[in-house]
Amino acid sequence: MINKNFANDLEDLLNGSLDPSLFPYKKGNSIRIGNFAVRSNKRGYYKVYDLTENRLVSEMFCKTSAVALAKAMSKGKATPTSILKLDKELQKWYNDCVFYKNTMTKTKDPVKAEITQTRYEIAKIKTTSLKNQLDRFIYA
Repeated sequence: MINKNFANDLEDLLNGSLDPSLFPYKKGNSIRIGNFAVRSNKRGYYKVYDLTENRLVSEMFCKTSAVALAKAMSKGKATPTSILKLDKELQKWYNDCVFYKNTMTKTKDPVKAEITQTRYEIAKIKTTSLKNQLDRFIYA
């Protein structure tokens, strides 16, 4: 049995005025959101292009932050510096995770391995938290 309020909310959502240009879709090797495209390059970074002016807006570390930037800009906002800062911070913590994981596998000192594992767990939590913050930009 479906809750009547839920059914009414769903009907309002479907009948409401949704802007179809804000929904991401895949076209070729890019993700399109409005007049913006997100493409990956050989180095593993993601570039956000403005298709109306045919120019590069930004190069991002994470696909999530590139999609969040494209969505925010397609809504008419200027380049959100908070997304750029979150992307740089995410890159830092991700690289820390890679370093700590490598150190844990290579070290023979049990004390160093335990300290590194604690630092790895902290970096992993920070990475997950930042990714969740970027997801809020996409789904908001």
